[in-house]
Amino acid sequence: MVPALEVRLRFGPGLPRAVGRLALAAREIVFQYDDTFLGAGLPISPLRLPVRPGVQVFERSAGMEMFGVFEDAMPDNWGRRLVERHFQETLKRAPGLLERLAFAGERASGALTFHPPVEAAPGDLEPLNVSRLAGQAWDFDDDKIESAVPELRRVAGTSGGARPKALIGLRENGRAGNALPGDGDLPAGYEHWIVKFNSRVDARDSGALEYAYAELAEKAGAEVPAHRLIHTPQARFFATRRFDRPAHDKRLHLHSAAGLLHADYRTPGTEYADLFRLTDVLTRDYAQKLELFRRACLNVLACNRDDHLKNFAYLMDVRGEWRLSPLYDFTFHPGPGGWQTLSVAGEGEHPRREHLIKLAAQVDLRPKDARHVVDQVRAAVAAFPRIAKRLKLAKRATELVRARMRELDQ
Repeated sequence: MVPALEVRLRFGPGLPRAVGRLALAAREIVFQYDDTFLGAGLPISPLRLPVRPGVQVFERSAGMEMFGVFEDAMPDNWGRRLVERHFQETLKRAPGLLERLAFAGERASGALTFHPPVEAAPGDLEPLNVSRLAGQAWDFDDDKIESAVPELRRVAGTSGGARPKALIGLRENGRAGNALPGDGDLPAGYEHWIVKFNSRVDARDSGALEYAYAELAEKAGAEVPAHRLIHTPQARFFATRRFDRPAHDKRLHLHSAAGLLHADYRTPGTEYADLFRLTDVLTRDYAQKLELFRRACLNVLACNRDDHLKNFAYLMDVRGEWRLSPLYDFTFHPGPGGWQTLSVAGEGEHPRREHLIKLAAQVDLRPKDARHVVDQVRAAVAAFPRIAKRLKLAKRATELVRARMRELDQ
């Protein structure tokens, strides 16, 4: 078992900055900042783990197992299954809480790293076969194989989300070249990407549909990471550029809204207005609030009702300044029980344009700006059939999505 971990913050190459020590003491998760970090002006989690001297004890809430800033760095759902299976095979037991974090080690999302890691630092950068990885991921997901091959565990064991995915390196600017393991630093000329394999039970076009939604969001003026479709014999898989890795050897600190607030993202009922208040506190930037409103409009009018608090995140740079992360996990989704996960001006079951305008007023957006954003998003949503046709999406799926969009734009 791992009794304690040293936490470091690494924005780039060279020696990382010591942040503090995370430990399990008398069944309580505790953390203490390193004395050298106290004056650094880097608020890694300002609301629930403020930078101050002394030991801070985690107060269990909202289904979280530890401080949200560290939980954000852990693998969850599918990646967690890989880690747990690995521990059962090697040690004949389930991993402890800190061991799951130590498994992420230097490969965790964002800029935090955890020491000592359970596994050694990433090894050789041997080329990957994405199609073979997808097959292995599906076989593991379907319990057709007892254990994940080391290659899959390496590039998928630290990932989050409910569906299989892999962290890979691709050549810059879409140039031809081998895919490489993307769990650690990459050579110059390569970029960090995530490939989403989905699962065998998902629609065959689910990757292409998410790509269409990324194109739609870009047309609406939203900040969208670079994205592409990876063609394999199994399916077209959606791939997106990692925004916590701005260069092959650089990192940004990443923190989800759920982790910042210690909020239960699984249960509908949170208001978009709460997210605007969080954005105000972190960024103090009107432009960031307007970008958040654009995403609320996209989620409502394009029927992405899976807009929970873990699907919104913030990035902190080396100066300690925060901004919204680019848009991610944006695709057609009917939502839990058909409801919008984040309610809009009190409306969760049937949010429409009128509720978006009401929300804009609640969060002090200028009426002219709000109307302009709504019009931009409506125009982008109207372009969906053309995008779908270009991507050769299945006609039945296209008609279903478009019918839902028309209903929401009343």
